[in-house]
Amino acid sequence: MKTKLNQMVIKLQSEKRPRRALWLAAFALFSTATLHAEGFRNPPPGTFNLGRAGGRIAQVDDSSAVQQNPANLLDLTNAEAQFTPTIVYISADFQSPTGQSASTKDPWKLLPNFFISVPLKNDKFAVGLGVTTPFGLGDEWNTGSSAFAQPTGVLTYFAPHSSQLTTINFNPAVALKLTDKIRLGAGLDVMWSDLEFKQFLSPAVPNLEAHAEGDGIGYGGNVGITWDVTDHQRLAITYRSTMTVDYSGTTKFSSFSGVPGTSFGSQIKFPNIIAAGYGIDLTDTIRLETDFEWIQFSQFKNLPINVGNNLLGVPSQSIPEKWKNTFTAGIGGDWKFADHWVLRGGYQFYESPVPDSTFSPTIPDANQNVITLGLGWKSRHHSLEAAYGLDFYDERQIANNQNPAFNGKYTFNVHLFSLAYRYSF
Repeated sequence: MKTKLNQMVIKLQSEKRPRRALWLAAFALFSTATLHAEGFRNPPPGTFNLGRAGGRIAQVDDSSAVQQNPANLLDLTNAEAQFTPTIVYISADFQSPTGQSASTKDPWKLLPNFFISVPLKNDKFAVGLGVTTPFGLGDEWNTGSSAFAQPTGVLTYFAPHSSQLTTINFNPAVALKLTDKIRLGAGLDVMWSDLEFKQFLSPAVPNLEAHAEGDGIGYGGNVGITWDVTDHQRLAITYRSTMTVDYSGTTKFSSFSGVPGTSFGSQIKFPNIIAAGYGIDLTDTIRLETDFEWIQFSQFKNLPINVGNNLLGVPSQSIPEKWKNTFTAGIGGDWKFADHWVLRGGYQFYESPVPDSTFSPTIPDANQNVITLGLGWKSRHHSLEAAYGLDFYDERQIANNQNPAFNGKYTFNVHLFSLAYRYSF
């Protein structure tokens, strides 16, 4: 067994360095694979926020204000807690210029979110806590498709067939009433993240698969300010700081038990986000709001990949990403059309930060137009709410990628769902 293994290792190491570098490029590019559309971000956490889409900063008036704008915690007169999971259906299809194709499988993803808020001292102070999944998701490509066939698939050795990015953010927050018209909120972000992937490495050794996994913790903060310009109009501005997560873990090589594992390390810089919203009460039952966000994705310039010492001779390196700063813009509102009932709706445009040159086939990322609808019911202590978002992705035609294997046509199918149960004490 050792003789056979040594022969395979010698064969791998004797290949030309440019080809080996291409393997590692594929190895590395996976790490952005699980980062969902609009770069890293998941859909807005909370059913209220999905239902209103483009209007969720100035008028957010449930405990999810912890995430969207902590200053608005002072709008809540009673303590409340809510569990509000988001369910995402996301699938992607790829077709190469030569006619090879691939599709993702297991499209359903669950993103749990939880919020709690408590008013204090005659409604002049409030505190809250949010537990959310703000970034991530994952993809698993069908390895039986022609683009992932061994050894002829155009993506087989240049993209991971399975990848997963998981984040859990703990966000305690506090709000203070500065004047009768101005409120200020601030919070701390402590985010744990786990990164995992599986990828075939070389046609020289069929079924030789790398399985890497690492985790880390990032820290940041957020602030929000809300100004009641008049009794029926308000402005809000929020800021959420960058978080840097250094991933540390192991890489294992399957199929050959004699090949020892090695270390794995990487780093992702999550973006600064600045948002502004203007809300107006048109009547006693109808509200409208328009929002704008600026997201600083440009700090994600490259992706370091550290794989330690290994028998396969795979070197560490840094992969250029060159993402750009982006924006979102939208409008949302709600209508209390009957006692205990509210109807919500919204529209939001999301610009993709990923240029054609660094696009990866496992990043389901393109410009989006999202239309959402929500329905809520409340009676005394209990509230139920549901929301749905239809996500129209642009088709992506890649022709000049830094890795020619990634050139081709990409199409996407995405649906967003969210449910909430809220209890007011």
